[in-house]
This record gives sequence, C-alpha cells and structure tokens, in this order.
Amino acid sequence: MRYPCLDPGGSATVVRVMASLSGGAERGGGGVVEEPAGLPPRRTIVLPDGSTIAVRFVPGSDPVLLLHGWALTADVNFCHLMPSVAAEHGLVALDMRGHGRGLPLAADERFDIARCADDAASVLDALGIDRVVVCGYSLGGPVGLEFARRHQDRVRGLVFAATAMAFDSRADQIGRVFFRGLRPLAHLSAGIGRTLPLAYFRKARARVPEVDRLWPWLNIELGHCHPRVIVDVILAEYAFDFRPHAAALAGLPTAVVVTARDGAVPPADQRELAALLGAEVIELDAAHDVFLAEPGKYVTATRTAIGQVLREPAP
Repeated sequence: MRYPCLDPGGSATVVRVMASLSGGAERGGGGVVEEPAGLPPRRTIVLPDGSTIAVRFVPGSDPVLLLHGWALTADVNFCHLMPSVAAEHGLVALDMRGHGRGLPLAADERFDIARCADDAASVLDALGIDRVVVCGYSLGGPVGLEFARRHQDRVRGLVFAATAMAFDSRADQIGRVFFRGLRPLAHLSAGIGRTLPLAYFRKARARVPEVDRLWPWLNIELGHCHPRVIVDVILAEYAFDFRPHAAALAGLPTAVVVTARDGAVPPADQRELAALLGAEVIELDAAHDVFLAEPGKYVTATRTAIGQVLREPAP
C-alpha cells in the first residue's frame, strides 16, 4: 500500500512524516464544527469482556457491518454512505482499536488485524446480531477478510472496496523498511499525528466544497490516532497476506468495488482480490479518497454491491 500523502511525488521523506508526527493539528478556521447530516445514532455497548465501545447502530434486516480504512474513523469513511444504508438495512459501524472511539491500544501493544476482526464479532455479540454483510474499505478489507475466515458462520456476504489481499509491491517493500525505521520515533512522539491523514485529503478539500465545509469536523475526527498507531497499522498491512486463505471463503457471496485511479492500492491488486474470491466486480473511475471526494459515486457503487451479494443465496 502506497501512501501518496507522504510526499507530492510519492516518495516518503523523513522530514515530511516527522513534521506530521510531531506537530500538531491544523486549525479549523474558528468556524462552527458541524458533523455530516444524517449520521445514525451512536450507542455505547458493553462487550463480553466488560469493556465498552461506542458504535453507530441501526437495527434492521440484512445488517451491514462497516469497517473503515487506515487512520480514519467510521464516521469519516462512511459519513455519506451510512444514511442510505441505514434506510434499507440494519447497520453497525465501529472504530477499530486505536482509532477514534474504538477500543484502546496500550502503549506496549501492536495493532493487530485479526484482533480487530474479533473485536467486530464481540460487538455483534453485544448487539445480538447473528449474520452481517461485511463491508470493508482499504484497511477494512484485511479486517473483513479475517472476520470472514475466523467467523464465517456470521457472514451473509462480503463487499470490499479499494483494498487487496496483500500489499507487497515494490513500493510496499520500500515503505516497509521506511516505516520500520520510523516506528521508534513515532512511539516517542508527543504529537497526535493528525497532520499525516489530513494531508491526504487537502487536494479533495481544494476542489470539493463539501469537504471544505466539513474540514473543521475532519480536523477533529482525524486527530484521535497516535503516531505510533498510524505507523503500526501500515506495518500490519505490509505484513498481511490473505492469499493462502482465499479458498476458505469459497462460496461466500462477494462483490468488489475497484477504484481504478487508486494511488494507494493498485487497481491490479484489487482485481486480484476479486479474482481469488470469485467476486462480482464494480469498476469505479475514482481515486482512494472517493468516499469524500466523490461520495455520490461511492455510495451508488457500494449500495449496488450490497444489493448484489444479498441477491445471491445465503451460504
């Protein structure tokens, strides 16, 4: 997975990244912080182990589990999608460990994709939900794949977007070395690290009025990840390879939304994911930030994908 936000030319530089790690936050311009309209209600639930987590939850038929991307929150990733999905289906959206309002990640703990999958299952247990359509974006893809492998009896269908089964391109190999070297510095940083994820959306802010309007909210919402978590998530993705397990998911109704102008997850890797899962493919002429930059496209494609998997016989 390549993160173009690190450098306009695509090559990671220590100066740019450490500026994001150490510093601080952009100011929202002093305006009123307004969250997107129509977000479902948030509910605080108690998990089987006694811990608590706040999730977006709407009861209903054919519930959809939303799993967000790197350094985001469920609200940021799915703010435009949740209202329309919740109008037709049940919905559960949670922040992953170390992100947003998700479960805490102790200083001596590493971000773990499989653990996040189990966290999602615990949330479903607490809500009394049996089976879901798993909808994963970017990082949410690996978490969703692990959820399906570890809790296959709870999967009604799979919808993936802008994601892959493995992140092992030449750029990824270089990034792996870079971020391993960066981690000790990120661990010591006192900054909240939100400049790095915000940097990715600045181009969208410049051309999309809605992103600019939401910028004060985005500035706060993206400020929850510590630099250590931001780096650890990337390293966890680099270490992830689901290809040896792909056959275990045979027969699950699956659709993949391919972001064909994606600079973070190569479209070829997204198509490989679809091929290995025997998935329906929806090609989207969009980049990795489509969920904010072109939300109409993203919502339409994702709703279509959800409808496709629900039309297939339940496994």
